[in-house]
Amino acid sequence: MTLRVLFSPFFSLFLLLPFAAVGCSGPTFVPLEGVLTLDGEAVEGATVCLTPKDREVGRDAAGTTDANGRFAVSTGSDPGCVVGEYSISVLKIEQTGDSIVTMRAKNVFPEQYADPASSGLSVDVRKNAEPLNLDLTN
Repeated sequence: MTLRVLFSPFFSLFLLLPFAAVGCSGPTFVPLEGVLTLDGEAVEGATVCLTPKDREVGRDAAGTTDANGRFAVSTGSDPGCVVGEYSISVLKIEQTGDSIVTMRAKNVFPEQYADPASSGLSVDVRKNAEPLNLDLTN
C-alpha cells in the first residue's frame, strides 16, 4: 500500500466509519410507570425524580402524578429512562403568597423523601421494567 493511498480522503473516511457508527447509537430508554401513595392515599401533583447512581451511565428522569397517583417517567423529551440503578426522591411543590412579590414555593410532601441520597428509595430499572409502586408513609 502506498503512502498516497493511506492519506487519501476516501481511505481515511473508510477507517473512521466504524467509530462514527458507534457514536451514533444513543442510550436505550425503557418505559417506567408507577403509582405514588402517601399513607394509602393517592397523591396528585407530586414529582417523582430518579437520579442515576452511576452518573456516567444515565441521566435524571422524572414524572408527575395524576389524580390517581399514577406517573410515567421521562428523561428530558425522551419517554422512559436508561437501564440502571436509581435513587428516588419525591417532591410536591405548592406556591404560597398573594402577589409576585410575596410568592414562595414550598415542598408540602414529607421532607424525608426530598433528597435522593437520604430518602431510602431506589429502583433497579431493567429492560422489562415492572411498575414502580411507591407506598410511602408520613
